[in-house]
Amino acid sequence: MALTCRLSALPVLASLALLAGLPATAGASREVPAEGGEPTRRILRLATGKVETVPLEAYVSAVLPAEIGASAPAAALEAQAVAARSYAVARKGRHEDRGADLCDGVHCQVYAGLSRATAATRRAAEASRGIVLVQGGRVIAAPFHAVCGGRTARPSAVWDDEETPDLVPVEDDACLSASGARWTFFLPRAQVPALTARLGFPEGRFLEVWGHSDDGRVAALRLAAPGGKSLVVKGFDLRARASEIWGWAAVRSTDFEVTERPQGYLFSGRGTGHGAGLCQAGAIARAARGESRGAILAHYYRGASTASLDALETSR
Repeated sequence: MALTCRLSALPVLASLALLAGLPATAGASREVPAEGGEPTRRILRLATGKVETVPLEAYVSAVLPAEIGASAPAAALEAQAVAARSYAVARKGRHEDRGADLCDGVHCQVYAGLSRATAATRRAAEASRGIVLVQGGRVIAAPFHAVCGGRTARPSAVWDDEETPDLVPVEDDACLSASGARWTFFLPRAQVPALTARLGFPEGRFLEVWGHSDDGRVAALRLAAPGGKSLVVKGFDLRARASEIWGWAAVRSTDFEVTERPQGYLFSGRGTGHGAGLCQAGAIARAARGESRGAILAHYYRGASTASLDALETSR
């Protein structure tokens, strides 16, 4: 999941740094400001192929409505703003082959134009202006998702990427009443071949959970064919291929159990999305019960701390 803007010198959130157990210090990649001192991001509009250059803080305020909803409480909007800003800074140049930093879709962060920003999302971006999440002296591509279902995921269990932050999975009771916190999906036997074919094993007719990551989510499944041939696939890949066939509401996450029945397989799961980082439903619930932006960030990004971009630049 690009803009330009003047980044004011904001203090590090010391309480979050202490909770995370890391100093809010620096060594992030240097921001090269545009004329007038305002950093920008180049956004690839996937529908047209055009690249739109926009101010960073304006970009942040414009992605909040699509990512967490403009009606979210202020503290949740601000926490999402910090995550979105961190992602935009850390993933600068992700689409360099197209002359862009980020795209406007879910591959990066959903952006439908600066006009989508609201008064509330602009306030959230301004209140958190320049604040980012850091780890090991680098701004992290802060992950976030819809509903964790009671526990978050370790990012390295989701993505094989050296830039993936090392965040500690946490228990979370805040999102348990949200839509998508619990779900089921029934896979009829007749449709198993459609799924196994997408996973590169068209002869597969049976499946079973084969392993879990340390955060409790399904890391691998074994697909089997009559005669004994089998293939082990990642849980993340099975979820992605199921989404391609039946939509995102089929296998909503990799936190599930599979029960074999005569007619097929019943998936019983928790949460919606990859599960790493900030749980948006949880952040909204925590803000509604009075938790601050700092407390929300401290809960979901354990292993990271916050700093201002100005402070990071000054320390270089």
